[in-house]
Amino acid sequence: MKITGMSTLAKTLITSLVDLLTEAYEGPPDPRSTWFIDNEPNSGILGILEGVSAQEASISVDGSGERGSTIAANVEHLRWSLANANSAFRGKEYNSKWSESWDLITADEAAWERLRRALREEFEILRQFLKEQTHLPEEYLTGVIALVPHAAYHLGTIRQMIERVRLVRRRAG
Repeated sequence: MKITGMSTLAKTLITSLVDLLTEAYEGPPDPRSTWFIDNEPNSGILGILEGVSAQEASISVDGSGERGSTIAANVEHLRWSLANANSAFRGKEYNSKWSESWDLITADEAAWERLRRALREEFEILRQFLKEQTHLPEEYLTGVIALVPHAAYHLGTIRQMIERVRLVRRRAG
């Protein structure tokens, strides 16, 4: 393969990042070929959250009720990280206080629906922004690259949390 210029390489990299983020959040664009998740439709973060109730999302998997111990906390953390990136791309100051992203622990049905919708909206804003780019400044490129393993990590974590919460509920039920 011959690389014809930096702009071609940059656009190819951005397209690859959009594809990987799409796989992490929505699931595989083409289920015949995936990079790191299952081939089933809706196997990304947004898809697996569709079948999770607010009650399940609010159960602490380790019984601590601490930050990060619920599905809702992980979803808010992801939403916060995307909103923070989107805000920085619009020229606002980057918020480096990541501890704020863990403030939510539980959610009722209405709040859970709003949270899932807000996560999808922030993902769509990011994806559209990236699709419009032909290059990204280094600090933005590094940040977008970091969003891929971050999403993949939380996809795995949330999947495990769903299994754990449902196991606990079956045993209690």
